[in-house]
Amino acid sequence: MRKEAEQWLKIAKEELQSAEYLFEKRLFRMVCYHSQQAVEKVLKSLLSEHEVDVPRVHNLLDLNNAIKRLGYESGLTDEEVIFLNSIYRARYPSDLGLIPSGDPTELDAQKALIVAKTIVSWAIRIKNLVTQ
Repeated sequence: MRKEAEQWLKIAKEELQSAEYLFEKRLFRMVCYHSQQAVEKVLKSLLSEHEVDVPRVHNLLDLNNAIKRLGYESGLTDEEVIFLNSIYRARYPSDLGLIPSGDPTELDAQKALIVAKTIVSWAIRIKNLVTQ
């Protein structure tokens, strides 16, 4: 795996560890944020691996579509991508109306964390295939 791609994946794992720790502390807003960031960095890792310029965007739909064009199927559903894109905005005050249902709940955080764990695990399997 290319060094830059490896660095993206390393940071994705750290984002996931942060989300897991924050879930234990019941800091659901930040669980959602770090879960989205973990997924974002996994997708950027794959782009980097194929020497595609990594865009400076946070939109997981765009990033997921970009890796699909490279032949990858992350397993992310459109519903999960839309959810993570919306819940990521939870880093802002809920009164701004950027998320549809107010502050993230424990269930929101749990859902975001499950998606992030799944995608990071998937990326690690891809990495192991690439480096064999």
